[in-house]
Amino acid sequence: MTGFNVSSGPLKYDTEFAKEIYALENGRHIKKCMQCGMCEVSCATRKEMDYSPRKMFLLMRTGQREEFFNSNTMWMCSTCLMCKARCPRGIPIVDVMHDLKCYAISEGYTERPQATFYQAFWTEIWNRGKMFEGGLVARYYLKRGWKEIRKDAFEMKDFGMDMMKHGRIPLKPPKSIKGLQDVHKIVEKAKAQLQKGEDR
Repeated sequence: MTGFNVSSGPLKYDTEFAKEIYALENGRHIKKCMQCGMCEVSCATRKEMDYSPRKMFLLMRTGQREEFFNSNTMWMCSTCLMCKARCPRGIPIVDVMHDLKCYAISEGYTERPQATFYQAFWTEIWNRGKMFEGGLVARYYLKRGWKEIRKDAFEMKDFGMDMMKHGRIPLKPPKSIKGLQDVHKIVEKAKAQLQKGEDR
């Protein structure tokens, strides 16, 4: 995990970026953070992160937009819920991380493989109402490109063949769930309410 880059000059705060984050569904919870570090010592993947969650919150508050989006912290979250369980202020950090991932994707920061996976996963669920593993894999690698397909094909071929042999990656897509259009309506209504702030 890296530390902050200390500059000899004055730090310029960009309060607009903080307001954007606070406006997310769970963004307001970030204001509760008292920088105790409990999330950092509880995190199972902290050694893989550029910044601990509390340091990420500081990046947001000080308006360091590019450094925030270019870090890997939110993408390394394994949603183990230890931080949420041990936070003395009751901050739902996992929920905040989920919002940050969605926000990063909406802002065009999609170069990380995790972002591609989330997009492919959601597209499958949206189109069918259930997961088709073959479709997920295809969508993921079509977005990532031939170079990654070639690399992973050799590294994971045995694992992939075993999964297919045991029926874990069916070749035939399943039928869409009944009432899929109703599910779409529910999701769209929830989005509209969130934008209006009706859930606050």
